[in-house]
Amino acid sequence: MPRFVLLVLVIGLSVYALADCLQTPNPKALPKLVWLVIIVLIPVIGPLLWILFGRTNGRGWGRGDDDVFAPDDDPSFLRDLSPKR
Repeated sequence: MPRFVLLVLVIGLSVYALADCLQTPNPKALPKLVWLVIIVLIPVIGPLLWILFGRTNGRGWGRGDDDVFAPDDDPSFLRDLSPKR
């Protein structure tokens, strides 16, 4: 039974990493095809490497390159609110 649970976890992690890689437009560090090969050929480490180093667009660690402002915090929006004469 423990082997079955471990197998299900490994397959689930691999399927998640594959789906995430296929949906990511521009992966970090390596081309998408290389990431797909790594995920498929290296069962546990490949998906973990993808999750830690390949993800972009708001997913994964170390993100912070895009600053999203609410309309009332966006300086350009506030500038446009000035009264028009």
